[in-house]
Amino acid sequence: MAVKIPPSATDLEAANAHLRYTLDLMRAEHHQAQAALREESRLLEVLNQTGQSIASQLEIEKLLQTVTDSATELTGARFGAFFYNRVNENGEDYLLYTLSGAPREAFDKFGHPRPTAVFAPTFRGDGPVRSDDITRDPRYGRMSPHHGMPPGHLPVRSYLATAVKSRSGEVFGGLFFGHPDAGKFTERSERLVVSVAAQAAIAIENARLYEAAQRELANRQRAEEALRDNDRRKDEFLATLGHELRNPLAPIRQAAKIISSDSADEQQKAWAHEVISRQVQNMSLLLEDLLDISRITRGTLELRKRHVTLAHIIESAVETARPAIDTKRHKLEVVLPSENLDLEADPLRLSQVLSNLLTNAAKYTDPEGNVRLLAEVRGDQVVIAVRDDGIGIAADALPNVFTMFSQVASSRSGGGLGIGLALSKGLVEMHGGTLSAHSAGLGHGSEFTVHLPAQVVSRTPRDPPPAGPPPPSRRRRVLVADDNRDAGESLAMLLRLDGHEVEIAFDGPEALSLFDRMKPEVAILDIGMPGLTGYEVAQRIRALRPVRPVTLIAVTGWGQDADKERAAESGFDHHFTKPLEPDALSALLVS
Repeated sequence: MAVKIPPSATDLEAANAHLRYTLDLMRAEHHQAQAALREESRLLEVLNQTGQSIASQLEIEKLLQTVTDSATELTGARFGAFFYNRVNENGEDYLLYTLSGAPREAFDKFGHPRPTAVFAPTFRGDGPVRSDDITRDPRYGRMSPHHGMPPGHLPVRSYLATAVKSRSGEVFGGLFFGHPDAGKFTERSERLVVSVAAQAAIAIENARLYEAAQRELANRQRAEEALRDNDRRKDEFLATLGHELRNPLAPIRQAAKIISSDSADEQQKAWAHEVISRQVQNMSLLLEDLLDISRITRGTLELRKRHVTLAHIIESAVETARPAIDTKRHKLEVVLPSENLDLEADPLRLSQVLSNLLTNAAKYTDPEGNVRLLAEVRGDQVVIAVRDDGIGIAADALPNVFTMFSQVASSRSGGGLGIGLALSKGLVEMHGGTLSAHSAGLGHGSEFTVHLPAQVVSRTPRDPPPAGPPPPSRRRRVLVADDNRDAGESLAMLLRLDGHEVEIAFDGPEALSLFDRMKPEVAILDIGMPGLTGYEVAQRIRALRPVRPVTLIAVTGWGQDADKERAAESGFDHHFTKPLEPDALSALLVS
């Protein structure tokens, strides 16, 4: 029979101790498991929040800051950074974009990273780079001048980096993480960072698409606003054009009535003639401005340069602008250089520029104001300034004064089309110069300055004055053909007053019949006639008389270069654009 021996006190104590140890160990493992579970839950929560934040963020800078902050927390890094991979004129350049765990000043004194053996794999888009101690890595310190981290750099031993690249393979940049202690980054840290980088790449692509869409939307809105503004200005322009064209018709109609009145005396009729002539000239200038601005825009306007004195150009401009200046009783002061200065320029066009500037100054200056024109040579330039003490120009309006149809809004402007300054700027630039505007603000007057470059200026003797009296007038046989009865008969009357023998036709077939009967020396043909156009009449005349004993003159409202070419091809010797200038026609007939 076995005998049971009771355990001794020592054995009991040993068993209890072992049990307590086991329980303590189990508690410790339980606590560690709970701590690991809590850490895992925390990381998962951080990862989840990072994903949500990344997915909802469309601003690239905020997006990348979120990515950098979250990845730094997930890896347990002391600091993290995102560097953009960009290409500049010198090749690749890596720009510090976002930083976490360290102030930006910590990197201000260092240059951008270079494609060293440590950094290059990340910027190429290779796999992640992880090192327990980067200072002992064989790739570390192989490039001068620092052979590693430069002095003052944040201390880094544990190193982790991964590329952020698109699905198409474009490397946006790289995420870099560091810790001053060794062995801080694990495989799990690496996997987390790679996961965040993949999410970040998708988010960057989305953000770029969003930004591109926003830019396109903004561009479209600006374009639509510009179109609306152009439409508004076009409507205003057309309304003003109608006003400007109708304005001269009233005095013309009234003056014509005075001339036809039996009770009007000779002085009144002479005054009415002056009114008609002046208003027709105003309409002609208006239409010419419109045509000129169109030609400049299409690049078809040609300058006719010759030697001309600056004084002559300014005298012509003042003469043109004088009515606008005198109407408002302005004081005009003209200051010219002491020496005679000849220019190689188109005198008509430069005079047109200056008369526009003078008229503009008169228009925006209150009655009895002051207008000054000053011309001088500054170094290798001729500078002509037109100053006034008028209403001035607001700072926000200055950039637009040379825009087509632009006008300073003012009840004192007297209306107008707003094309004079745009035309003037184009003409000056065709001469190789510049036209600028300056004003100290509303109520402080304006100054417009023309700068002509050195190649425009030449010191040459003045052209000698013409010798002898003008050539005597000569009687011609003239055929006038125009389907507009008033136009044809009035032109015929003017030619008869000059002593010419004139016959009139009112359509193409009648013009051919009259030509065959009277055999004129000159035929002045309207282009848009019924039956046969002016082109067709000219072609048949040339077929009848190929040796050209007759001079053919085209008169038409179409004045483009293509119209002139077509007239020449049809057999015309000269081309006049309506309204016909009687003096120019008279000079041609006696030449």
